[in-house]
Amino acid sequence: MKKWNVFIMGVILVLVLAACGNNDAEPSTGGTTEGAPAANDQTSGNNENVNEETQQTPTAEELITRITEASKGIKSYSMDSKIEQNLSITMEGEEQKQDVNMEMKTDVVLNPIAAYQEIKTSMPGLEGTQEIKQYITEDGVYTQVEDTWVTLPKESTAPLLEQMKNQSNTASQFEQLNSIASDLQVEEEGDVYWLKAKLSGDKVKELATAILSQSSATDPQMAAMMQQMSIKTMDISYSVDKETYYPKDLVYSMTMDMDMDGQALSIIMKMDSSLTDYNKTESIKIPQDVLDNAVEQQMPAQTTTP
Repeated sequence: MKKWNVFIMGVILVLVLAACGNNDAEPSTGGTTEGAPAANDQTSGNNENVNEETQQTPTAEELITRITEASKGIKSYSMDSKIEQNLSITMEGEEQKQDVNMEMKTDVVLNPIAAYQEIKTSMPGLEGTQEIKQYITEDGVYTQVEDTWVTLPKESTAPLLEQMKNQSNTASQFEQLNSIASDLQVEEEGDVYWLKAKLSGDKVKELATAILSQSSATDPQMAAMMQQMSIKTMDISYSVDKETYYPKDLVYSMTMDMDMDGQALSIIMKMDSSLTDYNKTESIKIPQDVLDNAVEQQMPAQTTTP
């Protein structure tokens, strides 16, 4: 069960970075944070000329272009997410169901790539709610579970960081959305535009494969799992601020099946996220007491089959 949850978290991460990542932002200067944002201006100068537009509702292609241009000014952001997973696993004719609910608070800095997360998970078999804190930086990956800080070995953190960097290329991510532009609808609601699409069949497979392939490029296990995955439907909704063209809300729902290691897995996943505090977090550093007290996690030995 654990590896399925790891895979789904990888899906969530790439979807979020697809909407907000930026590979071209200049390094920020100034203060630092240890998971808490520092003061800065929200609106970048890169957006001053982006907002000169006609009174007409933009087409999907026009809106994607404006978002892509505005995203060059994003150096950091904060995100609150609620995630529901309904899993059904069938093995040897027996079905096991599991509902997993997560709440995530995330601060992300794009250059150098770094993240701080607080995750609350509730699921059958857990007494109460499991709470996890996590730093992901170039200095390592540090995770706190039950008051104990654990760090991954360097050889395990390098692929994760490389994966995050690959996902933060805004231009390539929105090119993928252009491939379904004819299926995207643009709606106005107050001070935001919504980009919405309901995908199924070959179109959802193409988009999902393109997005997930980028996330799994440096992770052989995730790539192998992706090959076993069949996505049936994907509903996506992005809202963007009319003034800044920064994303405000991300709403995803996805239905998929997998068959791996003799287990048939059916997943219904829903994610509702809000993004705020653009460019208020200048850097994320791991606190010294965490560095001093963390225990290195021993990774299981890998076996090979002749």
